[in-house]
Amino acid sequence: MNSLDKYLLRQCVTPLLMILAVTTAIVWMTQSLQRIEIIVEYGQGFWTFLYLSLLIIPSLLAVIIPFALFGAIVYALYRLHSDSEIAVMFAAGVSSWRLSAPLLLITFVAGVATFYINADLMPRSYRVLKANVAEIRADFANSLIRSGEFVSVSNGLTVYVDETRGEGQYVGLLINDYRNRENRETYMAQRAVLQDSDAGTMLLLKNGNVQREAGYSGKIDIIRFEDWAINLAAFGEGPGELQLEMTERYLGELLKPDMSKPYDRAYASELIAEGHARLAAPFYTVAYALVGLYALIGGAYTRRSYFLRVAMASALIFGLRVSGYVLQDIASATGMMWLVYMPPVIAALAFSCLLYAPRQARALLPGGAI
Repeated sequence: MNSLDKYLLRQCVTPLLMILAVTTAIVWMTQSLQRIEIIVEYGQGFWTFLYLSLLIIPSLLAVIIPFALFGAIVYALYRLHSDSEIAVMFAAGVSSWRLSAPLLLITFVAGVATFYINADLMPRSYRVLKANVAEIRADFANSLIRSGEFVSVSNGLTVYVDETRGEGQYVGLLINDYRNRENRETYMAQRAVLQDSDAGTMLLLKNGNVQREAGYSGKIDIIRFEDWAINLAAFGEGPGELQLEMTERYLGELLKPDMSKPYDRAYASELIAEGHARLAAPFYTVAYALVGLYALIGGAYTRRSYFLRVAMASALIFGLRVSGYVLQDIASATGMMWLVYMPPVIAALAFSCLLYAPRQARALLPGGAI
């Protein structure tokens, strides 16, 4: 790698890292707000919230990397044009291929990173995220730590604690369990304490009553007690077997759905289409890079502003991405999975031919328009 290659790499890598960092941070902050319920509803700390929020970053990078690479290439080449460095390189006999080779090396690295994220890192992080959220939601005792609030622990179960005194001690406890509409129960106690046992975490109630309503007759049976033990496992939802969504599956699980499972049978075509979409993702990185390269160094050379070319190239890459989503839906409906690869592959082939055509042929193109 000579000095020209190193210079071009520096011109592109720096804006790429900056664009990637800034864009990811902005999108991450908006997406992380969806995890705020972990703090509000389940009483988790800030570090738990931060940890769970960081697990969504791989899925953001899989989408942002191709666009960030396009922006970095356009910015670097536009800056070189503004300083007339591109004109000097062309005058010195540097070909389009020689000029774009270092940038294509970055493109290759970005494509490999995109593939790795889609194939392994994203589903792995999403599985950890889902398992942690399920464990938090299944922890019934964790929902009792907030005093003075009615907390909906699960569908049909509400808990109220008047005061918490630390070490699992509570004053003024109410549990309204109406998950079974035909046998609703309400527990009330002056005091309660959490205690671990061989059977699980027990909630020991002191001086209270249990109100039981059978069916819709309106008749309520009241049982008064001095001591009452509740196994909290009976109230928790329990993590159970987690249903893996599309974003939480590896490529093999997407391309070969398990037909013994109802979810896989119902969404088999969508799962397969998602698998092919992940395989096609690196091609978008290559296509975007070639579009950016052609917009700035393709076609006939001009000293005028490249704003129009950049605008047209930006519109084109967004059109490619939208068409990719549309064709993915069509592929899942028709089974023609090759449609998923069409937008990036056709764009990459077309713009590589335009970019690396002989300079005499490129001079015949109308102003290097895309």
